[in-house]
Amino acid sequence: MHAPRTTDRQRFYHLMALVCEDLPTTALDALVRSGHAATAEQLRAVKQCRKVSLPWLIDLVRVGLPDFPIPAQLLPAVAPARAVVPVLDL
Repeated sequence: MHAPRTTDRQRFYHLMALVCEDLPTTALDALVRSGHAATAEQLRAVKQCRKVSLPWLIDLVRVGLPDFPIPAQLLPAVAPARAVVPVLDL
């Protein structure tokens, strides 16, 4: 059993290892045409592991491999909500 993936960088490389051979290049075009925030060159860099962006890789996987179940432990970490502490006026 592997230790849990604790950083988004670790999650990125683990997910890439699972999909790298199957991820089609048409996913890049589909995301760009749909108005994705990333440019085609940025998405290409993600696909080639030159840019580590877990959310963009997840977008690529969801478009290029819609039937691939992304394991929950590889999704981005959700930052805990910060409590709002009222400021006291003295």
